[in-house]
Amino acid sequence: MRKQSNLYIFGFAIAVCLFASVVLAVASTALKPAQTQQVRLDIIHNILSVAGYTEDQLKGKKPAEIIDLYEKKFEVHLIDKNNEPVERSEMEQELLGLGYKEAELTEKKTFELLEVYNSKIGLLAKKAGKSREAYDRGIKVVYLYKPEGEIKYYIIPIEGNGLWGMMYGYIALETDLNTVAGIRFYKHIETPGLGAELAKHDHNKKWIGKKILDEDGKLVSVMVAKGSAEQTHPQEIEHYVDGISGATLTGKGINQFLKEDLETYEPYFKTRRNEPTANESAGEEQ
Repeated sequence: MRKQSNLYIFGFAIAVCLFASVVLAVASTALKPAQTQQVRLDIIHNILSVAGYTEDQLKGKKPAEIIDLYEKKFEVHLIDKNNEPVERSEMEQELLGLGYKEAELTEKKTFELLEVYNSKIGLLAKKAGKSREAYDRGIKVVYLYKPEGEIKYYIIPIEGNGLWGMMYGYIALETDLNTVAGIRFYKHIETPGLGAELAKHDHNKKWIGKKILDEDGKLVSVMVAKGSAEQTHPQEIEHYVDGISGATLTGKGINQFLKEDLETYEPYFKTRRNEPTANESAGEEQ
């Protein structure tokens, strides 16, 4: 009798586990579209924020309205490590070869498609019979903010290690591709009250107007100072923002990955800086 009771309990436990697994799997599948939509909205919200949209301007807008605002005001460019333009259709074709459905890929925003593509680089390289290093084109994204049809800001994603882990954000540059128009860190695990202060809106405002190029046009980036930027770097104040006591290592991490990311985009920026402006082009045509 005791043996049967043990078998019953064991069988009942297995049945409960299987039932719970099925329920969780069904719930996960059912919630996936909503989760995907929320991640998409979060990214778009942060891109809009670094372009200058305030919380008051975005508050109360429906998800469809926020996505529509993004699609109307931004032009998304893809470039490879050789500064050559990349069409999203090129990535779609390669992913179709891995079994993705065309409708599934078409529905994705460009930044979502790039994330999927980058996650499959190893598999795509193996399929092509190449090493990952030889196959990877280093595709990256640039957001052109065009509120009135003309480019106002160039926005790129930035990411790297702070003190405790990865920090993710965006930096916006004016059309001279030298002056910082905004910066935003939207995801990190830095210490509240210390490193996390460098990611807050009040500190982000201090970056506006800073320069990433020196007087000779060389990329030097913008750096977080150790303490007051005015006191520690009075001759280079346009390249420094105030640091925060107790957040030295977080600031050091930001300095390192921000410069590395800007260096990655610098060939593209240099090309854009050398392009004639609309007014210059019009004058030449006349």
